[in-house]
Amino acid sequence: MAQTLPMVDAFGRVTTLQPQVTYKLRVKNGYILVLRPNQEQYRLPNLLTLNRSA
Repeated sequence: MAQTLPMVDAFGRVTTLQPQVTYKLRVKNGYILVLRPNQEQYRLPNLLTLNRSA
């Protein structure tokens, strides 16, 4: 079974996409960065914690 990359927001938290919202998606080192317009990444996610919960 294929593994999926977690989606994280600008603050490094796991997130889900909302309908009717435009996002910019960037594939980073082991995760997908999900940014709303005019947002920048502020924190890196803790990938060890994300991988444990999957």
